[in-house]
Amino acid sequence: MTDLAWCAADPHFERGDAALSTFYRWLESFRSAGVPTLVLLGDLFQVWIGLPAVQTEDQRELLGALGVLTASGRRVVYLRGNRDYFIEEPLAEAGVLLHDQWDLVAGARRVRFEHGDLINTSDRNYLRWREISRSGTVNGLFRLLPAARQRALAQRLERSLSKTNAFYKAYRPERELARWAEGLAAEGVRTAVLGHFHVDEEVDLEGVRIRFVPQFGTGGEHVRVSPDGTATLHGL
Repeated sequence: MTDLAWCAADPHFERGDAALSTFYRWLESFRSAGVPTLVLLGDLFQVWIGLPAVQTEDQRELLGALGVLTASGRRVVYLRGNRDYFIEEPLAEAGVLLHDQWDLVAGARRVRFEHGDLINTSDRNYLRWREISRSGTVNGLFRLLPAARQRALAQRLERSLSKTNAFYKAYRPERELARWAEGLAAEGVRTAVLGHFHVDEEVDLEGVRIRFVPQFGTGGEHVRVSPDGTATLHGL
């Protein structure tokens, strides 16, 4: 029986990344398998600023590949990550749905997908930064800069974020995660799929089965959701 969805998380693609070719093979496998929904849990690139002067050739090519899928009738859902800025327009042009959280209906069950960076509500500094850095005001000011200055700032942000990968592998806000799971249970959600933390793990919290999706790499690590709502890890 055909899966309901395939899901990948946190590739953090860099220029000339070897995992990009794996990702395109994964997209082709998804298409060939006849799966109706593709879910991307954010942070496709080391940093993605979706403004014309800053977008890279890799980003434009990947958007084109996603656009081919949506044009063929596949649903592609993107969950905004902590490395994604001003991507609303390019994703919309490719027919990709952008959310902070999204639910898939699997029979009588709902499966919640989310990047994961909003779970730690105790980190108020990050939450303020996330809101301000993606605001319309910052977007407008960024667009006023010369193209060369936009690219220089993007590269500076990319270098800064490249140092944080190891942090997410060792960090998980257990108290806030339990509180988040408790809220899901109250909504009737019993399965959740999370990126951001770069771990291959499943846990049960407050009656919710949480599947953490490891970082997509050259092994093509991804999660498949079956018609009964079960989320299992696979590779290419």
